[in-house]
Amino acid sequence: TTAYLARVEQLMQYQSDVKRAEDWLKPNVVIEAFEARAARMSVAVAQNITKFSNPEEGFQELSVDLVEAAAAHCQLIVVSKFMEKLQQDIPGKGVKQQLEVLCSIYALFLLHKHLGDFLSTGSITEEQGSLANEQLRSLYSQVRPNAISLVDAFNYTGSLAWVRFLDDMMEMCILSCMKEAWKDPLNES
Repeated sequence: TTAYLARVEQLMQYQSDVKRAEDWLKPNVVIEAFEARAARMSVAVAQNITKFSNPEEGFQELSVDLVEAAAAHCQLIVVSKFMEKLQQDIPGKGVKQQLEVLCSIYALFLLHKHLGDFLSTGSITEEQGSLANEQLRSLYSQVRPNAISLVDAFNYTGSLAWVRFLDDMMEMCILSCMKEAWKDPLNES
């Protein structure tokens, strides 16, 4: 949802307090960084649109910025819903722990992939970005011994099985998030 935008003034002042790579394993730390990034990108594009005498022209000229702000918002929603679901009981020995690792990998991979956005919006510092990358490498090392078991558990075979598995896991997460979003009264219009 867009509930985080109600705190836009706070998010415009937000500065991550990450000091160690392990801090990136805290869901609130990750979500706050994603919220600050999405809010700041949305505010920046809105402010830039107001500079145009014709808003339609502004939308046309800034369409790439609008798409990037929308992508930041969607990534925030997927990451936050994934983390929210992990607060629930998940059956199966070790399943929840593996999903927590995969969730952290997904969030930190997005942070790594869009590091320029996080840095340019001031949501995190370069040092914090380096710590996120360090933690991501550590998580890859943790999941690597279980990669084949994870893929086999979902009955995937072939040389691209791991990629298909991750794609399907993300699709399941996104579909779950979309179902939750449609329940929100703000989405009825």
